[in-house]
Amino acid sequence: MWDSQCEHNGKAQALVLEDNPETRAWLSSCVNSAFPELLVHLAANLAEAMILLETQRFDLALVDLGLPDGSGMDVIRALYSGQPQCYVVVATIYDDDRNLFAALKSGAKGYILKDQDRARIVSYLQGIKKNQPPLSPASSQRLINHFNNKATALAQAKLTPREVEVLCLIGKGYSVEDAAGMLQLSADTVKGYVKTIYIKLGVSNRSEATLEAIRLGLIDVN
Repeated sequence: MWDSQCEHNGKAQALVLEDNPETRAWLSSCVNSAFPELLVHLAANLAEAMILLETQRFDLALVDLGLPDGSGMDVIRALYSGQPQCYVVVATIYDDDRNLFAALKSGAKGYILKDQDRARIVSYLQGIKKNQPPLSPASSQRLINHFNNKATALAQAKLTPREVEVLCLIGKGYSVEDAAGMLQLSADTVKGYVKTIYIKLGVSNRSEATLEAIRLGLIDVN
């Protein structure tokens, strides 16, 4: 699957970033089993990985998040901006929403937990060939719950499409006048929408409305 991306050094390459020596070797062997054609480079910390990014072009990267000198998120962002062809998969012990969504937002395409057996890890990686994102069952369930909960909450709020637009703008800090101009409405009309939004959401000020917009998934926060 890497043939079209092998122009850089004649051979497709992978990066495994992991601070624990045994786990690093184990993950490297998983990559070798899934993709024997890849030349695997190893990095034990953030500094080593960033140096490799300056000299090598990667097609696949397994990235740990918790590193002794920083966060694997920095490597994910660097790959996303500088080497967008690289397929980034997080391999971590962190099974929580914050790290999962932060990694995917930063450019990762997969999220697997390192406490799973070798056969399963290899299977996740091989699924990339079939356009199947490598996601552990726990990560997949978190994604499903996340979007289902937001969809349910938004439906329960019973906001009209126009009210959603107004809430997004107000929640992002735009004034009523600015929002009116962007939506090509009068300021009084927007004020009316804001009043209705407050009633429907059970809030009394802009700060509370902003928090509700975030909860409903209408505003993206980093």
